[in-house]
Amino acid sequence: MPGELIHKRKNYWVIRIHKRLDPKGKRVYRTIKFEGDKTAARAELDRLLREQAEGREVTPPDITVNEYFDCWLETVAANRYSYKTLEGYKGIIAYDARPLIGTLKLAELQPNQVQCIFNAMTARGVCSNTQRRLFSVISKAFDPAVAWGWLETNPLLLLKIPRREAKEMHALSQEETRTFLAVTDKGRHAEYFRLAVITGMRPGEMAGLRWDDIDFERCTVSVQRSLAWRTKFVDGWILMPTKTKRGRREISIPKSLADALARLKRRQEDVMSKAGRSYQNDGFVFANRWGRPIYRRQFVGHVFKVALVRAGLPRKIRLYDLRHTSATLLLQAGEHIKVVSERLGHSGVSITLEIYVHVLPGMQRDAANRLDNLLNGDKEQQ
Repeated sequence: MPGELIHKRKNYWVIRIHKRLDPKGKRVYRTIKFEGDKTAARAELDRLLREQAEGREVTPPDITVNEYFDCWLETVAANRYSYKTLEGYKGIIAYDARPLIGTLKLAELQPNQVQCIFNAMTARGVCSNTQRRLFSVISKAFDPAVAWGWLETNPLLLLKIPRREAKEMHALSQEETRTFLAVTDKGRHAEYFRLAVITGMRPGEMAGLRWDDIDFERCTVSVQRSLAWRTKFVDGWILMPTKTKRGRREISIPKSLADALARLKRRQEDVMSKAGRSYQNDGFVFANRWGRPIYRRQFVGHVFKVALVRAGLPRKIRLYDLRHTSATLLLQAGEHIKVVSERLGHSGVSITLEIYVHVLPGMQRDAANRLDNLLNGDKEQQ
């Protein structure tokens, strides 16, 4: 068979084309991932087979893996991923992939050479989730090389993906949350922490929140963007779209919090009038004394960690864990998981279920008890 379609999941296919026999008589295939329906996948397979039959296949360029990574980052990744994601990809490739396979010829790259990367990471004690992330990144990187005819097969297809480990999170209990907010309510960032716990917004979304995004009458917050830091320097920030399409969302807040934010706005206007031209008014809700967005690294070290200590909570708790706290408390209170997913801005309920599956056993017991009381209530009264 010169070529075949392998159905992996809905609208996702693997196209395999027989190229030749190696010196040992084993078949060598060109393997390409394809997204689309069966008709489109079949058309792509036919096109590739015609190219092969007519001898119009692209001759792979004589470049190293490092040179290919540079090409992929500049021409593909830079146009597909956000700044923060792109910087993360550059970092993980530079640290783990380039030193071991970067000098090899791209066209001669073998799966066992890529496997050496993960063997080295395991030897260093790197967790499997980090290995899994690198696996995903370089797999995405090599896909275009196969599509362009520079690689016959993505070598990652022949490797076993590292197993997924449950991410450790530190959601505060109801009592811990009350203690924490009792401490932060006495500081100048009370509204920040209240909003973080009530809405479950990501830290980047909190940093990018502007006054125009708050409807004080309807008591809603509109999440439109996220703020990330380009460098370690305070002025190196950039505004980006939300992480997912559903990340653009409207979240209801209690009137007490809306009133508190209104008071914060008036205080900020007083500071702006006193500061004059030195105040950079970009409309951020959470700004420093000069109107610029709060620098996250300083905020975590000088404000958040200090509040944890004063509340008697572990310093290992992350700012992001306030988001987990919001979701966990809502689920424990019996809120429908779809509502929680919408408030968090997840791309689907399945993501929420995967992250907060540890909360569900207790909810299952509560549901069973409620149903038992419903069915047996009349008998108990008799």
